[in-house]
Amino acid sequence: MALNKFMHPDNIYKQPPDFKNLAIKYPNFRKHVTQDVAGKIHLDFKNPNSLRVLSETLLLHDFQLSVEIAEGSLIPTIPSRLNYLLWIKDLIQKCGDSKSSQEVLGIDIGTGVAAVYCLLAARHLSWTMLGTEVDPHNFQHAMNNVARNQMQGKVSLLKVEESEILSSRITADKIWDFSMCNPPFFTRDSPGDPPGKECEVKTKGGEIRFVQAMADQSLAIRDKVRIFTTMLGHKSSLPPVKQYLHKLGVKSLATTEFCQGRVMRWGVAWTFFQLDISDVRGTKFKKSKEKPFTWMIPSKSGTSLNIFQNLKLLFSQLKVEVAVKKETKHFCSARLTSKYTLWRNQRKKKREQMRSNAKEVGLPEDKSKDSLRVGKFTEQSELIEYTDSGAERVLLEELLCRDSSSCLNSTELCVPASDGPATDVQTSEDLQKPEADAEDLQLECNFSIRLVGSVIQMDFVYLGGLTGRDGIHQLLQYLKNNSTLKQL
Repeated sequence: MALNKFMHPDNIYKQPPDFKNLAIKYPNFRKHVTQDVAGKIHLDFKNPNSLRVLSETLLLHDFQLSVEIAEGSLIPTIPSRLNYLLWIKDLIQKCGDSKSSQEVLGIDIGTGVAAVYCLLAARHLSWTMLGTEVDPHNFQHAMNNVARNQMQGKVSLLKVEESEILSSRITADKIWDFSMCNPPFFTRDSPGDPPGKECEVKTKGGEIRFVQAMADQSLAIRDKVRIFTTMLGHKSSLPPVKQYLHKLGVKSLATTEFCQGRVMRWGVAWTFFQLDISDVRGTKFKKSKEKPFTWMIPSKSGTSLNIFQNLKLLFSQLKVEVAVKKETKHFCSARLTSKYTLWRNQRKKKREQMRSNAKEVGLPEDKSKDSLRVGKFTEQSELIEYTDSGAERVLLEELLCRDSSSCLNSTELCVPASDGPATDVQTSEDLQKPEADAEDLQLECNFSIRLVGSVIQMDFVYLGGLTGRDGIHQLLQYLKNNSTLKQL
């Protein structure tokens, strides 16, 4: 299980279950395993019935919970459910309250047939839980599971309408510590047939639309729930969900990764209370930082500060906001954010410019095309170009001020002001794009530039944005390809 080492440190499944012991102790589980010639026990993880029995067996063996999971329903994987609950426990502890576990109140949105979050939270963490459910069959089955384990004093269930994700009817007159949700991951027109009922795994607009609706409804009860949380099934859903929450004006926001077996899920938490939960991260986040995009150029003259000041001018023309953290002679750092992607499609613009220049000088079109064909289908040619010392020297001269000492004690940029408008770098797609589309954050990253031996090293570390890590790669490629800063 490749990701088990990144499980929450309190998760009992960091050490995988002993299937042999479970097979000996539980006859029903034994029916679903096989033994090889070496005596090793195997479970068919592609068989839904085997997975259902495994979850039921783990709940009974490790938590003394007798749970029946109806066939055809979504099968809860116990390690991932426990990861989610333990992260919420960390969030609550971050709030610094002195309340005991028995005083913690939580809401599980869409509790399902097993009411697994409610039962686990009540039995393992001693929390008091309210579970909501839309599907009548799931609701009745969940009621039976709660009664079977005599947990009515710690777990209550509420039947709700499909549009009722969070409401004042759910919170009533109480102040809840948290809400949690395992939303449908897929859109209704998604290909394939994910295991589980359609209401459990599919929804209009997928998990992004569902969580946005949940966030909208959380506004109405912002003073009733201290921390709202949700799980996400796709990493690509994180940027738009985070952006939407920021637009709603949340006071603090946290994300994490749930790692178990060979599967990863993601968690998002937000609050309207005056709480700082931003640094409550998962184990994998703490141990494995994003690998930076690095660019090195020779440092034969000038300083990191000179280059940084010239880059700030270029960033401003690209509509990249620069929040400076530190500016010294040999080290500078900043947070870069942009709602635009004006650095894209530069190779296409360059080819178009070369064609235009060829026509102006009367070069036949077929020859101009041949001249443009070199290096078109490979990135290697560009990499070779920038390892050439002559090209590096020219680029360095353009980045550095002619009089480097004049920049050291000044906040003014030493590159002459552009004669043309900054919008010259826009593509035709950017010009046709409605202004409203720019409201979504496209890229957010940390940037640093420092002197390392005989070279200047620039590092870009991805933090977020709709363009993903590709956005940094494209921005860095733009900087490498830009050989005439003074002509901007």
